[in-house]
Amino acid sequence: MTLRLLAAALALVVPAVTASPVTAQAADRIINDPRVASLTPYGLNLPPQVRSDKDVQFGKALRIPLSGHSDFWRIGVITPTLKPVRKGDTIVIAFWARATGTEAGKPGRIGRVQLEATPVVRAIFEQAFEIGPEWKMYQLKGVADQDYAPGALNAALHIDAARQVLDLGPVFILDYGQAQ
Repeated sequence: MTLRLLAAALALVVPAVTASPVTAQAADRIINDPRVASLTPYGLNLPPQVRSDKDVQFGKALRIPLSGHSDFWRIGVITPTLKPVRKGDTIVIAFWARATGTEAGKPGRIGRVQLEATPVVRAIFEQAFEIGPEWKMYQLKGVADQDYAPGALNAALHIDAARQVLDLGPVFILDYGQAQ
């Protein structure tokens, strides 16, 4: 059942990141557990609760009220890889988000989304994002700089970059194999 859900999720993600046809093996590209309940929040006094939201993929989201700080990395969420990654693999991080309650109707902001090595945190690639008020899938792409064992990489979203109410949906880490 879970594999079918992940395959269905990938069918929605893959067209956004590549023009390749989706095959039965496409679910193998997902190298983390993208479900909201599997995200690990940090930096909050109380962790946000998973809530139902019919407008986002899988119907679940985290709602996180934020005040915005220059040290935005102190609050965030992570999701680890569950499969190995090889040096030269093209990795895509794709995530659902929306931001409301911003100052003067400005876009929300995620200060940094990164693929990071662990346990000593080192960013492999990263990008900041402006987040709109409607659910949207955002994505960034990079290349693995070395071989990594399962669990040696995280997708990390450093989120306290603006006064906002940030809703986060599923977060995918996808491995497209060797860069061409």
